[in-house]
Order: sequence, then C-alpha cells, then structure tokens
Amino acid sequence: MIPIVDKLIESTIGKAIGNTVDKLIDHYLPASMSETEKEQFKLEARRIGVEESNAATADIQGARKLAAEESKDAPGWTKVLTVTHRPVWSFLILAIFAWTVLAPYMGFPMIALTEIHKDIMQTVIIFYFGGRSIEKTVSVFKG
Repeated sequence: MIPIVDKLIESTIGKAIGNTVDKLIDHYLPASMSETEKEQFKLEARRIGVEESNAATADIQGARKLAAEESKDAPGWTKVLTVTHRPVWSFLILAIFAWTVLAPYMGFPMIALTEIHKDIMQTVIIFYFGGRSIEKTVSVFKG
C-alpha cells in the first residue's frame, strides 16, 4: 500500500478505536483509577484494536489470494461465473426494475412487486455498486 494512504487509513482506524476506548473508559473504569493507569489502558486498548484491524485485513487479502490460486486450475465455466455472477444478477434486477417502470407505458403486463421484492432489489443494487466502488478505491490506493 502507498505509505501515506496506509498511514491515513491506520490513523483513521486508530482515531475511531481511540474514541470508542475513551468512551468506554469514561463509563466503565472506576473513578479511583489514576490518570496514568487510564492512559496506559487506553494505549494498550488502541494498540490491540489496530492490531486486530490489521489482522482482519490480512486475513481478507489472504483469502482472496488463496481463492485466486485455487481457481487457476478450475474449469473455464467456473472462472466465468466468478466474474459474471454479480453483474448478471445486478443487470437482471435493473431489467426487472426498468420493466416495472416502462411496462405500463408500453402496454405490457406489469410485474407485481411486494415490499420484500423492492427491498431485495435495492439491496442488490446498493451492494453491487457500493461494493464495486469500494473495491476500485482500495485497489487504486493499494496499486
């Protein structure tokens, strides 16, 4: 990762963890604890939080690398599925959505959607575009 971006991400995570730790300390630690002990506790809690975050990131990267290595010897059709299942599903959902909007104007039968159908469609669209945006942003910063 680019050192500046790495430091920015780490400091953002560190700040979020630090704010959480501060609130927990103020609420749960006894007032009789000295300020020095509280500061030591805060530093240790922040250090552990950042380590856990880094370990989780490494686990995710390791799992992706393993999946990529395992798919090298896979049949071609499975490789196609790994890159097309999300776009195909999303385009299908968008097509259904477009049908529900345009069908009445074109004289075609409407598809009756319940609230649960609408929620699922929104979730798919949000996760596809949001997930892709996050993946692209991270890949740009990681090089």
